[in-house]
Amino acid sequence: MNLLPKLAILAAALSGAIGLAADFVSGLPIGATTQTIPVTDVTGPYKGEKICYVCDFDKAPDVLAFFRDTSDATAKEIIQLNDLYLKNKSRNFKAVAMMISGEGSRKWLEELNRSAHLEIPLTFLTKGPKDVAVRVYNLNPAVANTFLVTVDRTVVANISDIGPEQFQRVADATTEMLAGGK
Repeated sequence: MNLLPKLAILAAALSGAIGLAADFVSGLPIGATTQTIPVTDVTGPYKGEKICYVCDFDKAPDVLAFFRDTSDATAKEIIQLNDLYLKNKSRNFKAVAMMISGEGSRKWLEELNRSAHLEIPLTFLTKGPKDVAVRVYNLNPAVANTFLVTVDRTVVANISDIGPEQFQRVADATTEMLAGGK
């Protein structure tokens, strides 16, 4: 039996699978309307309460940031998101960090807030990965993060599964939105 054709087929299949893995998508597509999702507020103005920041922000330009887990990379990106907020808050820009991992992230968020002196609200999905928000927002559990840049409750950019060194993509999409480019 000739193995060469079988190896060629296997290589093509693996190449396709690798291509698909690189294109993992998470979150709502551009043009989608953001839906109401209550989260548990850990550090924001509604500390200790369930709140829908999507509703609270309403028509304001914002970034809704979802994070899979607590890690050094997540901490860096939350700090970068806070810096982006501080730079643009005079333009009515809003931002919120939402941990998909749920209640187990509370202490980590409190410590991050204490050490980094953040102004953006840090929240978690009340039911963790089983929260309705995961389905409503089409959050992919295989990706580390999803940043939805929105205005008037409409997604204008979706940047997913990036590392801290790629956060400029979120900043650029925000700058373009605030300039009226999207």
